[in-house]
Amino acid sequence: MLHARDGLHGIVADADSDHRLWFPRGAARIRLAVLVPLDEDLMLRLNGIRRFHRLLTGRPVRPIPSLQALSASERQRAVLMLRAWDGAASGASRRDIAGVLFRSDFSGLSAAEWKSASERRQLARILAEARAMVGGEYLTLLREHSHGRR
Repeated sequence: MLHARDGLHGIVADADSDHRLWFPRGAARIRLAVLVPLDEDLMLRLNGIRRFHRLLTGRPVRPIPSLQALSASERQRAVLMLRAWDGAASGASRRDIAGVLFRSDFSGLSAAEWKSASERRQLARILAEARAMVGGEYLTLLREHSHGRR
């Protein structure tokens, strides 16, 4: 656990992934609750909550169903989206974000060169996808029909 100005941060390790927790009131004793939207993704959400509860209570946790598990390329794309979104949210310029994501220095490019750079267009697509994910589309990553695998 890490005590920070904005509260207490912790990680609950899982064989498939880590669960990051944030307690804005710090270590104060609280009862945890889960707020679940009653939408078309209800069963997906409930399965995730059930899995997390089993982990917290020390009971065996089954692997994520293969139809819900992200492929390596899907995970890589999600990481790029998160990194780009975090950079934009922290006020970084698109050139700076592209430099970090694509491991290249774009600061020396003229405005015309930057405007025609393929990395600029690729970053725009990544940020558009990230915006959609933050807006709720992230659940499509977990739905069985989103992968084309059955």
